[in-house]
Amino acid sequence: MPAERGPIVFAVALGIAALVASLTAATTSDAYCRTTTCGLPPGFAPSPGECYPPNFEERCAMLSPPAKILPLYWANACVSYDIQADASRQVPYQDASRLLAAAFAQWTSTVCPGAGGGRVSIDVSDLGPVSCDLVQYSSDQGNQHVIVFHDDVWPHDDSANTLGLTTITFDKDSGEIYDADMEINSTPSVELSLGDPPPMGFDFQSIIQHETGHFLGMAHSGETGAAMLARYMVGTTSMRTLGTDDTEGLCSIYLPDGSRAVATAVAASGVVAGAACDPTPRHGFQSECAQPQPSSTNGCSLSAASQLPAEGGAPLSEGAAAVALTLGICFRRRRRAASDPDSNVITQAPHAPAVAAAAPRRGDTR
Repeated sequence: MPAERGPIVFAVALGIAALVASLTAATTSDAYCRTTTCGLPPGFAPSPGECYPPNFEERCAMLSPPAKILPLYWANACVSYDIQADASRQVPYQDASRLLAAAFAQWTSTVCPGAGGGRVSIDVSDLGPVSCDLVQYSSDQGNQHVIVFHDDVWPHDDSANTLGLTTITFDKDSGEIYDADMEINSTPSVELSLGDPPPMGFDFQSIIQHETGHFLGMAHSGETGAAMLARYMVGTTSMRTLGTDDTEGLCSIYLPDGSRAVATAVAASGVVAGAACDPTPRHGFQSECAQPQPSSTNGCSLSAASQLPAEGGAPLSEGAAAVALTLGICFRRRRRAASDPDSNVITQAPHAPAVAAAAPRRGDTR
């Protein structure tokens, strides 16, 4: 495999900000949005048919280095995930395994409209429990697409408003996804329900249905009734089920004929052929976490991210965006850059809302 130029990391929290396949598509009647190689500014929430804020192209061009706006996709016909072996005190491994398999299956069983129909051309499989409980991507060691639970401390800022976070590593010049990891906030302040949640509880199935969409390249939607809606309302279960907006979005990425829809800057035809089915993570599979390597220009992507100026003066990490899902709270987007020169990483996470009984609080998207 040729040396990688260096991945970029995007962080997206279960919540609100979404992107479409191309900038021009953001102004069409399509409500779904695709995650792209340029992160959204803090505080932005999509509306139906509008995935980008005004002057988004100019903002991306002003980043250092400038960021292209390319939709993300998995090239492989099948990808994998792995659950942290000890899972969570709130969500035992067997329950996590069963419910995550069902969440991914909802996405991958989507039948696309149009002549002849056909199912989306991507499958997802569980490779089993892993010992690694870190979100990372290595360009010179084995990897795992890990799903991690944080029972004691949520390691990200705004812990009262984040339910989950999905981090995606991708090629900044094509949008191809190299790696995806998911974090679930299972701290005592977030009461996760495996069945129907109480009025102030958080529905685990809704959270993972949203996060698995981020895993596959979907961004937040402004469409009511979508699982990718930027806000989750406490005590509800409606996001367990995919809406038309969600399925149309997935069909726009993974065409039934096996091809992937990409930016015309990547392929003039707007599509590239998908790769054969191989669920093995990039650079091979390993259950253990990768070990940090000495820093170098072609080194492992475990190094710290550099900072980029964000709209409004707030810093964003280069090459990454995060969005969180919350109960009545917006998702956040966070950006960070990995040291692997050719790939990018995106993290997507839901907010765990700190909600008053009468009026849910709205969180930020960044």
